[in-house]
Amino acid sequence: MRLKVLATGTLALALVVGANFVPGATGWPVLGVTLALLAAFALGWPRLMKVPAPNPVSLVIFLVGAAAAVLGLWARPGPGLGWVAPSLAAGLILMFVTQLVRGTDAQKRLESVATGICGMLIAAFGSGWAVLGTDPDGRAVALMAGIAILGAAAPGVSRLPDRVVFPLGFVLAVLFGGAASLLHPDLSVVPGLVLGAACGLVVVGTRAMLVSLGGPKGPAQMAAAALAPLLVCGSVTWYVMLLLV
Repeated sequence: MRLKVLATGTLALALVVGANFVPGATGWPVLGVTLALLAAFALGWPRLMKVPAPNPVSLVIFLVGAAAAVLGLWARPGPGLGWVAPSLAAGLILMFVTQLVRGTDAQKRLESVATGICGMLIAAFGSGWAVLGTDPDGRAVALMAGIAILGAAAPGVSRLPDRVVFPLGFVLAVLFGGAASLLHPDLSVVPGLVLGAACGLVVVGTRAMLVSLGGPKGPAQMAAAALAPLLVCGSVTWYVMLLLV
């Protein structure tokens, strides 16, 4: 299962990074790939978290992520994730509604809301990939992030103890991010190191959480496990680009 999760995440990463290099791209190819990844994540996340009624939660998660991604294409450049707030606000109301209609005798309604809110945050952060596709520097930074994410994820397929995998994945992410910056002569090594550190923490931290939950058990759960850190790294990458590039 570890190899399958890594393979799924690598394929998704290749798609979202490769979409930035489509000739004449204006951001729409990246948006299309982002929406497809959001749909796969939304389908699997409630099932990974063992929500009793997963379909309404999945729908709200996808709507929030898709709204954030689309709004991000028309957002004004600025120091914040302004397109995320309205999407999350609407999604929060919808998430409570999905549990209200289940009735007062439904089980785990509070847990379902908490799981849904967490999924909405992850999906909304995935909009960062779509916004990267509209920036001239986006393809270079997306490639650096992709290499750093692979460096952080690679030790996770080994059977080394978690106390070794966590720091090793983080160190490799920093090194891979710094090395990837050498591929772009116009970029310094500092953004690569910072990007590697930030994305590395997301990947190894998500892996530790999933291991504590017992890991994914099926294709939908496997997709959610692979895509969760990848989507979060979208906004992390965009923010590092905004501050340092």
